Amino acid sequence: MLRLLTETRVKLFMAVKEMPGSITDVAARLHRDRSAVKRDVDVLAEAGMVTVTSVKFPGHGLKKEVRAVADRLVLQSELG
Repeated sequence: MLRLLTETRVKLFMAVKEMPGSITDVAARLHRDRSAVKRDVDVLAEAGMVTVTSVKFPGHGLKKEVRAVADRLVLQSELG
């Protein structure tokens, strides 16, 4: 789980939770490269933490919008 939730991906999740948007929009808000954000979004989507849907973009076809699935992120560990 710690490999999945890097500091960068947690920041990405929090940004998407605060304001859903296109991968390009999220990358710009986080001052990150779009392709790096896309890779991280794919990882978070595979884990079920975010969804990526295609929505109409007026005058330009479709864009992919990223939204957080959960309201919050809780990390808990138990040592036995």
